[in-house]
Amino acid sequence: MIYIACGSVIMVVGIIWLINPPRKPHPLYGYYSYLAQTNSTSFKFAQKKASLYFILFGGIQLLIGVGVHLLNWDRYFLIWLLTFYLFLVFPIMATEKSLKKFLINRHELPHDYVNPDDVKHERTKGFRDQK
Repeated sequence: MIYIACGSVIMVVGIIWLINPPRKPHPLYGYYSYLAQTNSTSFKFAQKKASLYFILFGGIQLLIGVGVHLLNWDRYFLIWLLTFYLFLVFPIMATEKSLKKFLINRHELPHDYVNPDDVKHERTKGFRDQK
């Protein structure tokens, strides 16, 4: 049941963003990230892609939820509770990946951008990371 509810909400958010995209970056409405705020074209691209990915992954989650309910697998609630959040993360990951590719193709990737997978922290004494 949680998949049906969460998938429906994600789909509705995607549809609202598709019908009425935000005009400027705002942390409470629309897709808001560092790469999306690079320039106006990246912002518009991010809003469009995010809305489409939210609709896609919300629909997938909704279909899985209907399948779970029809197969009477509702008694495995703990599994669904531990995995439903992945469908909140997948559209964000897909949007960031396509936005990064878009900015690289246009040669507009910010010079101070750091790929999150390349960040390595080493434990040291004190409060700062070792350089």
